[in-house]
Amino acid sequence: MVVLTAIGAFFKKIWDWIRQTAWVQPLLIVGIIFGIIFSIPAIVNAIKNAQEEAAAVEKYYHNYQLSLEGASESEADKTTKLIFDAMENPSEENVKAVTDKVGANKFFFVYVEDNCEHCLNNKYGFDYLEKHWSDFVTDGSSFKLASVFADEITSETTADKSAFIQYMERKPEFFEAAGAAAYNSDFYELKGIAESDIDILSEANYELFTCPVIMLVDFTDKVDEKGITEVIVGDIQGESDLDKAKFLLHCWNHTDEFSINNKTE
Repeated sequence: MVVLTAIGAFFKKIWDWIRQTAWVQPLLIVGIIFGIIFSIPAIVNAIKNAQEEAAAVEKYYHNYQLSLEGASESEADKTTKLIFDAMENPSEENVKAVTDKVGANKFFFVYVEDNCEHCLNNKYGFDYLEKHWSDFVTDGSSFKLASVFADEITSETTADKSAFIQYMERKPEFFEAAGAAAYNSDFYELKGIAESDIDILSEANYELFTCPVIMLVDFTDKVDEKGITEVIVGDIQGESDLDKAKFLLHCWNHTDEFSINNKTE
């Protein structure tokens, strides 16, 4: 009997508390509603910023595109010719012509496609490196990139030959020079690039050519052989965006995976 009385008293206290504090519940509900309302702009802005950032990365290579429109007079052709001429004869005049065209005497030159999973993976590394360039590089140089799209459709595109195939047919000497540079690199000696990939590049073999291909063009006084100094085919190494950026930085500095001496500058 005592136990039942105690239990009854306990539930009575709960009931009394609910009756006495019932007026708080509507206030709590109203507060929650207003909290949700006031948080909507912040949520919307966060979603919008995320979408804008994703769109910016998606369009990343297009910001640096050298078009194939115009065949031999295209921006891609003209820039490629300037690079090759300066490699053949790295005179002050020829190097200046490249620098004036691209905006730097050292830059990444990449072949990419829109629908390319490896190109997508790599662009996060490029984007991270560019955004944090001043944190990585303190020598006063600027990040530079030039891109050529292998799947670009131009007025010269035909049912039999894409604009890029026509470009490769016009520039066999450039691809041969790129292959020679790849063979001469420490990156190749360290098994960073396959011999078969270099042969495809050297021969301008468009039937087997796959994107992405990344070249580092370096006309600075820090290198003996000026022009194309590093070549990467496929995914850049690294799990995170930071890791990918560091790999590209090693390429830029000719260190770590790109140096037999394996020294970081």
